[in-house]
Amino acid sequence: MANSYYSVYEHIVFSTKHREPWLNHEISPQLHQYLGGSVNQQECQSLIVSGTSNHVHLLLRKKSTIASADLVKEIKRSSAAWLSSQGIAHGKFHWQDGFGAFSISCWDLEKIRSYILNQERHHQRMSWETEFRKLLIKHGETFDERYSLD
Repeated sequence: MANSYYSVYEHIVFSTKHREPWLNHEISPQLHQYLGGSVNQQECQSLIVSGTSNHVHLLLRKKSTIASADLVKEIKRSSAAWLSSQGIAHGKFHWQDGFGAFSISCWDLEKIRSYILNQERHHQRMSWETEFRKLLIKHGETFDERYSLD
């Protein structure tokens, strides 16, 4: 569509199934690179990917024609297959069923980038579950504890 502009940034968060600590320091850099490449293959723009042993954070610029759920479904599918091929969880690696996707203002990109880069330090003080609850609350999401942390 002529004269249409789309500038949407998202902070996406998801964990390993049951927060199992499968993502060690050896595999994480490769995984983060893989996830960024997977985002780019979906014609979105990966800005940064980081995380800890049991979850990942992605900061990206979205393409106008892809739904967040479709994007996350594809990057989780392909990365789980890749991780299994690397011998992680003996071929039985799974991501959690859900995810969080939060809109980010272009003025907050550097703040979120720094937050994502400092996940190891951040999680010395706060669990993933607490962090995820705080993100949901900060973004005005209502949630049911029974299902939000699958």
